[in-house]
This record gives sequence, C-alpha cells and structure tokens, in this order.
Amino acid sequence: MFAITTFVAALALVANQAFAAPTEMSHLVARQGYDSNCTETYSVISGDTCLAIVNKYNGTFSLSDFYSWNPQVASDCHNLYPGEVVCVGLGDATEPPACPAPVQPGLVSDCDACYLVVEGDTCYGVTQANGISLADFLLWNPSLDAACTNLQLGYNYCVGVEASS
Repeated sequence: MFAITTFVAALALVANQAFAAPTEMSHLVARQGYDSNCTETYSVISGDTCLAIVNKYNGTFSLSDFYSWNPQVASDCHNLYPGEVVCVGLGDATEPPACPAPVQPGLVSDCDACYLVVEGDTCYGVTQANGISLADFLLWNPSLDAACTNLQLGYNYCVGVEASS
C-alpha cells in the first residue's frame, strides 16, 4: 500500500509542476503564435478572461478576433496566466509593423529600427549601442518613464525613425 501511495503522490507532484501556471518572470514570455501582423499587445493580469480583455478595449475588436489573433489561447480561455502577453491589435496586412510584437503602447508610427530588450539591458546601454540620445529614445517609446526604470525584458523598442524629407 505504501508503494502505491508513494507512486500516486509522486505522480501528482510531477503533474502539478508540468501543468502549473508559470510563476517566475523569466518564464513569462510573449505567447508564440501571434498573428504575424500583430501591432499591439496586452499583458494579462490576474482575473483576466478573454472577454474581459476584449471589453478593456471597448469593443474595438471582437472575441472572435481575439481568438483568431491568438490561436494558442483555448476557446474557453482557461490557459491565460498573469504576465503572459497576447495580441490585441493588428496592423495593415500589406505593411508589416515597424517593430514586431510585443511592443509597448504608443510606439511612434515612423519607427524604422527596433531593438529587443534582453536580460541585463538598460536604457543607457540601448541608447549607446544604437547611437541615439536618451531624449529621443524616450520620445519614440512614450511608455517609458522619465527615469527609464520600466524597460521590459522581451519587448521591442524603437531605436530609430524615418528621416524626414
């Protein structure tokens, strides 16, 4: 009997770890499988449902749109976890977005060069590596605070804009 109880407990532990929602920030990454024209993303928060996310955007897209843009989301929406990133907006299919998702809201429309933030990056490092000023970096990425303390790992940021004629 002890062997069966031990086996069942071990099996339950393995299943719990295999199917548990991710809890460490290093495991919370943008979902794979966005629509290739995704231009706006949303970070899921605790208590979100697919319909709640649609409603946060005041019906600018339908629940059907949400599911088609995020084919990896289950049709009953049971597999959304806080911190995960989903697509909530598409751009023109004929013109790809300047920066691929995920991006923060407000990215300038004339952005023509992007940078994907990786572990250890700072705003200073990103600006120096791309030969741009911090002022321009903040202007082109209005989601960043003035001190640039909210740079998000795994997101694309604008590091260049089209030259004006």
